[in-house]
Amino acid sequence: MITRLSVVLLVFMTDFVKIALSTDRVRPSQKPESWNIGPLVAVAAVLGLFMLGESLGLLAIGWHGFDLGHHDGQLRTFTFQTLLFFALFSLLSIRGGARSGLRVQAGCSRQRSLPTLVPGVVISIYGLAELAPLPLSQTVSVIAYALVCSLVINDFAKVALLARLQNSAATRP
Repeated sequence: MITRLSVVLLVFMTDFVKIALSTDRVRPSQKPESWNIGPLVAVAAVLGLFMLGESLGLLAIGWHGFDLGHHDGQLRTFTFQTLLFFALFSLLSIRGGARSGLRVQAGCSRQRSLPTLVPGVVISIYGLAELAPLPLSQTVSVIAYALVCSLVINDFAKVALLARLQNSAATRP
């Protein structure tokens, strides 16, 4: 259950992080790059399916464990949290990931995500319009779940899939 307000907030809050990523400093290549985009799309599709399953699992936890099925406003907030925190943590995974040097590579991304994370928590705890307040324990549960899924499970899958694709590309004639 997502509302127009939730969508606008999600777009607005995550766009700041995405725009900030464009200011990262990278070294230019000495020669033109050639990208084989097909394997990257395959990895993205698999990760998208993982995130769908994880989000549905979190919804089941909220529906049954937190009894949100009887509280529309809190269910809206829970859905908002799920989408926001998965978006933020998946960006961290994409930019660096736990296995590929999250501490070093995505340090700037983490600093840029914090200003989005804090208002998301505040909105979740105090509510806003049709987004009813949720207990801090539920907000922490959503953050922890999204963090583990994005930076442990999905990052492991991403690294394994990319390694497999690179190995299969290297063995082709």
